[in-house]
Amino acid sequence: MLDFELLKKSNIKADKINLNKSFTSFNSNTCNLIIELFLKKEESVKCPVCDSSNVHIKGSRTNQIKSTTLDSKNVIFNVHRRVYKCECGYSFTQENPVSYENRRISIQKEIMILNALRDKTKTYSSVAKEYDVSVSYVVNLFDTKVDLRRLSLPTVLCIDEVYAKRLVKNSYCCVLYAPQWRKIVDVIDSRRKFDLIDYFSRIPMEEKNKVEFVSMDLWDSYRDVMKKCLPKAKISADPFHVVKNLVQCFQKIRIKVMYRYKHLKQEGSNYYWLYKKFWKFLLTDLSKLSDEPIKVTKSGMLMSKYGIVENMLSLDPTLALAYELKEEYRNFVATASIDTALVELDTLISKFKESRIKEYYPFIHIMENWHDEIINSFNKMNNHKITNGPIERVNRDIKTIFGISFGSTNFKRVRNRIIYSINENSPILAWRKSKSNKRLGKARGKYNTKKYFNSKKG
Repeated sequence: MLDFELLKKSNIKADKINLNKSFTSFNSNTCNLIIELFLKKEESVKCPVCDSSNVHIKGSRTNQIKSTTLDSKNVIFNVHRRVYKCECGYSFTQENPVSYENRRISIQKEIMILNALRDKTKTYSSVAKEYDVSVSYVVNLFDTKVDLRRLSLPTVLCIDEVYAKRLVKNSYCCVLYAPQWRKIVDVIDSRRKFDLIDYFSRIPMEEKNKVEFVSMDLWDSYRDVMKKCLPKAKISADPFHVVKNLVQCFQKIRIKVMYRYKHLKQEGSNYYWLYKKFWKFLLTDLSKLSDEPIKVTKSGMLMSKYGIVENMLSLDPTLALAYELKEEYRNFVATASIDTALVELDTLISKFKESRIKEYYPFIHIMENWHDEIINSFNKMNNHKITNGPIERVNRDIKTIFGISFGSTNFKRVRNRIIYSINENSPILAWRKSKSNKRLGKARGKYNTKKYFNSKKG
């Protein structure tokens, strides 16, 4: 008897099946369900070559096709198809409802394999083992069924890079991301200025003019490219990267003060230890420092985090001033608006200059060099600031895919896997491509038989 529920799970239409002759059996040795499918006789058959209706049945053939149900049961379909012969001499076979022509894996199983590859933590090997096929089959299936083009440019564009030394020639991939769609626009095999200009030059100007904002880190090449290629877009400096540079400068001041007390370390002074042990409190937002007392091991005293910070700042006026400036800039990032940002930023630049703290000179240069871009970061789209936060999360997922690629050097395949795994509802090709993304190796060259036999004799 035929299992109709199984046919339904395998997405096979019953109207093409001869239900009287077809049946289901079970192989106890292999634990596989075996379905003998006999196709219905077609009422009108035409030759695909000459379109003639003068066709007669020549015989039949049986195709064995492996499949898997949604509940992971292995199924083997033995599909019995008629072979027709036309008066023109051409022979052809009935259409196979279970798989593509000349394939031994069902369409349903191929779709399940491709859906499994959407999981960015799964390798081609693990998917091949899960569905009982070869690794090369999974790779070739992915190459021929997934070929993703870039998305159109969005209103807000985020740009960043990911380190990929073995994958690309220049060590870094450039990632374009649309935060409002939560999708990767494209992954480019270089972040070099001239390569990016060449990439954007191939995009129509109408599409490029739709971009209103571009968010980036403090990489000068990105800014130069966007000014040249997207002239109507406002460039925004990511606040996180700006504050990161500020914190790095502040850390140098803290370390300098700490080493000033290093000579007192042997005398049992806790000044050096205080800066060494509790330096993270100096980087924590003031509003997040609790008043709950904690035990300071070295002195045996109970002090709050806020008290420890006050104690460290009281020991050095330069550190206290640097800390005050750092917190003032952080407050500026948190509270300023696009209307007040210009005045507040100019005031901060003046204060940093007046402090005459040498370690802050690089940060002053950043504020002046990226002045307009820092102000643009206070623009909002759908009540959200323009930042690189969304793309940083995506970069973490991309690094996961790099990690499971085990040093793959096939950029096109890895690029497709990144976009396919991260972008929801990435399309699959209806038909297989004629060519895989597999790269051709070098020609082997002539085989030296004399050298081989001489080595055997030796």
